[in-house]
Amino acid sequence: MAEVELKNIEKTFFGGLVVALKDINIKIPDGVFATILGPSGCGKTTLLRVVAGLERPDSGEVFIKGRKMNKVSPSERNIAMVFQNYALYPHKSVFENIAIGLKLHRYPMYEIRKKVEEVSKILGIEKLMDRYPRQLSGGQQQRTALARALVREPEVFLLDEPLSNLDAQVRDTTRTELKKLFKELKATILYVTHDQIEAMMMSDFLVVMNQGMIRQSGEPYLIYRDPVHKFVAEFIGPYRINMLSGEIVEKRFISSDGSISIPTNIKKHPGVLMGIRPEHIRFGEEEEIFLEGEVFLIEPMGPNNLISVRVRENALRFLSQEAPDLYKPVSLSFSPRDAYFFDSQNGLRLRDK
Repeated sequence: MAEVELKNIEKTFFGGLVVALKDINIKIPDGVFATILGPSGCGKTTLLRVVAGLERPDSGEVFIKGRKMNKVSPSERNIAMVFQNYALYPHKSVFENIAIGLKLHRYPMYEIRKKVEEVSKILGIEKLMDRYPRQLSGGQQQRTALARALVREPEVFLLDEPLSNLDAQVRDTTRTELKKLFKELKATILYVTHDQIEAMMMSDFLVVMNQGMIRQSGEPYLIYRDPVHKFVAEFIGPYRINMLSGEIVEKRFISSDGSISIPTNIKKHPGVLMGIRPEHIRFGEEEEIFLEGEVFLIEPMGPNNLISVRVRENALRFLSQEAPDLYKPVSLSFSPRDAYFFDSQNGLRLRDK
């Protein structure tokens, strides 16, 4: 497999009016499952297309396995791309769809049959060889598209939201199969998704994008625990983070309504957003920061309830197995160690000094 590196990539459309990629610098190590994560329109598919050679960057360099690829055609980059819509040929059988790349490269038929048979067994579709795409389920179509990519033995796999068309149960099963398969292959993967749960579950390496820029990259758990930007804190995590506006004065964050006061080593900063995740707030007085409020919404989430509480002018959500009565006072607490502080203007994380 191969390392993928992007240096100073810029890409615009419509004569520079739309900025798709801005100052992209990233290195994906050899054999790593890397997920490009972000909301629709953030530039993640454009980034994938630049790696594939389907889009030419306005500036910057693309390297695969240490080789500069800017002037190398897509067909010569030894990559395989799996699209959201699978792009199967409707008039060709499963076998023909999988084998088409090998036929175009003039492999002998005995070798084609051998490779298709090996890959189809790995993906559990060996009994579907004579069927046509219209006769397949969504999961079977997805595995056929993957088999077509795998059979070529490329250096890099590029997957553009390949599971988004599947229903929840098939998606969950296929996600597990994919992760196991690529671990066995030790393949270099660039996987695009807007689903942060999927990204956290599947990835070795995470690239979080917004507005054409990389906001943060690294191991998924470290990004969850240590976000460097307000957007990352809001986008990563099983539940949306609580954000409260205020300011830091004399090493204390004071919320705008004066109801919340938290110690910090940041000396002074006007215009601050404090973030605290619902999973870090406790029912009762267990932690150092203690608040009182009134319950105004309870959302059952299986074993837990997501409870919304009004603390003067602020709304806080937290998780609890208990379901308190609506419109009744409750006590909450959290540790200042779990609070994040961000500049309200540029969104950057404020660190203790």
